[in-house]
Amino acid sequence: MTTDEITDALAGIEAPEETGKFPEPMNEIVFVNDPERAEILDDQVRYMIIQVLRRGMDDTCTTRDVDSETGERIIRQRDVKRYSMSVVEIVRMSESHDDIDNITKNQVYHHLPKLIEGGYVVKFGTVTTGKRTTDYYRRTAKGFVLTVGEFGIDSKLMKKKTQHYIDLYTRVFDIKLSDADEDNLMRLIAESMRIEHQGRSKIGQLIKGDVADKEVLSMYEDLVRLYALGDDEWLKIQKKMREVLIPGSL
Repeated sequence: MTTDEITDALAGIEAPEETGKFPEPMNEIVFVNDPERAEILDDQVRYMIIQVLRRGMDDTCTTRDVDSETGERIIRQRDVKRYSMSVVEIVRMSESHDDIDNITKNQVYHHLPKLIEGGYVVKFGTVTTGKRTTDYYRRTAKGFVLTVGEFGIDSKLMKKKTQHYIDLYTRVFDIKLSDADEDNLMRLIAESMRIEHQGRSKIGQLIKGDVADKEVLSMYEDLVRLYALGDDEWLKIQKKMREVLIPGSL
């Protein structure tokens, strides 16, 4: 645990009773190579929960000191992101993201044990206020890369995520897509992902050790793309996607 994780909202937090100690700091990137573990995230609600935890919520961190010469009290407060959240906060933050479906409290309580069992989420600690206790949870890593399983290829979840990216294309860039263009792009992206998926499991098996960061993730994605480049059908799909997004570029 780092001192930055103890924000003002978590003042007085105590380590979980189950372990007697605070969890290790979040890993940067974790590659998930176990099919059973990967399958845990093939559920829309579980995926949404870890997405909410990944984005965190606004908080403050206040430090208090005394000037050794003047004896004056010095109070400094800075804005921070907090990634340990209570069940109620997970529910509330799910309502603040347009690309995430609203999650109910019962859903969070139901799915948290499975996420903890799979090593995606950990209980961070407990805050006691009077007679009320509040448990806080956070991810075990900032990013998870699933290299196995069929997660997201045909699911409603991936369609929603793909639609979000398409919406970003039209909002950030001067790209105009008809309904037919969007449907075509959704289909092309799904076909592209199926081919890339074959490379993800193969490249994932080549990763040595447990140490991973954003640079390793970038290299992994490069190797997956290089693998896909050997597939003629994948190349045709990329050209079709380019024609939809950048018409006249061929």
